[in-house]
Amino acid sequence: MIVDDLLVRVYGAGGTLEPTGDWLRVRAPKPLPDDLLAELRMRKTEVLAYLRGTAELPAALGNWPEDWQEQFEERAAIMEYDGNLPRREAERRAEELVRAAYRRTGGRP
Repeated sequence: MIVDDLLVRVYGAGGTLEPTGDWLRVRAPKPLPDDLLAELRMRKTEVLAYLRGTAELPAALGNWPEDWQEQFEERAAIMEYDGNLPRREAERRAEELVRAAYRRTGGRP
């Protein structure tokens, strides 16, 4: 399971993750499933890097989390239609913006 999937499961359960030094603080309105907690422990180093913004989106747009794909499509459409940019240029710029936002937020929507 990749880190994106772990975060989706945590956020889907109403939980949050916060990097605190070498620790990963998990908060949720009710206990998370044991298998999810075990996976978080096993991948703690990866999750911490992801949350600190040192993680990157996958190279292929089709492998991005859905909410980030939507942001990309919206930005590209605005730049193409409102900004009168050619489609490829609008998509290139949108991808740069979304990747930067992803790093800045640590992948959180």
